[in-house]
Amino acid sequence: MRILRVILCITICTMFSAALAQQSAPTSGIADNGPSLAVTMQFIQDSMNAQGTISYALYTHDGSNNSDWPVYQITIGVTNVIADPATCHITWHKVTTNGGKVGINGDFLLDLRNVQSFVLRTSTEEAKVEDNANGPNSITKTQVPPYFVVTARSAGNTETPFFFKDEDTRDLIAKALTHAMELCGGGSK
Repeated sequence: MRILRVILCITICTMFSAALAQQSAPTSGIADNGPSLAVTMQFIQDSMNAQGTISYALYTHDGSNNSDWPVYQITIGVTNVIADPATCHITWHKVTTNGGKVGINGDFLLDLRNVQSFVLRTSTEEAKVEDNANGPNSITKTQVPPYFVVTARSAGNTETPFFFKDEDTRDLIAKALTHAMELCGGGSK
């Protein structure tokens, strides 16, 4: 009987503590719907650093003259990703190669406070957006194997793509990026 009273007392105290903690927790809405900014940014950083290099063959067809271009061997490598919750910045180093020749080798920064939205695309859709930047054309590109893209759209029509080997990872990172953007005060206003 005495053990039963002790268990009952512990249960009531635990319930009371939980209720008190819930009452004093902030109710900002966004923060209540997921992990903290620090946890989210750490997840983004760890996941993007674990991605490794993406390698693919690029096949290009020009429909205007029904010709195929040479096949290009492309790599995209992203390293040194730092997702800083204090500044809402994500920084990284990116190296791309085409046939072994370096195309891009530089450091990049995304300020999540300036991001308005994220767009999910396949590699074929991303290539079409890039190719049509100067107007529609008859170029069709295919990547083997395909890669997947989450593109940050920022003020001033700036787009910053992040590349992933598989669709599931891309979708997971897109959710984390969207959550971090909201916690940082970004998003469509």
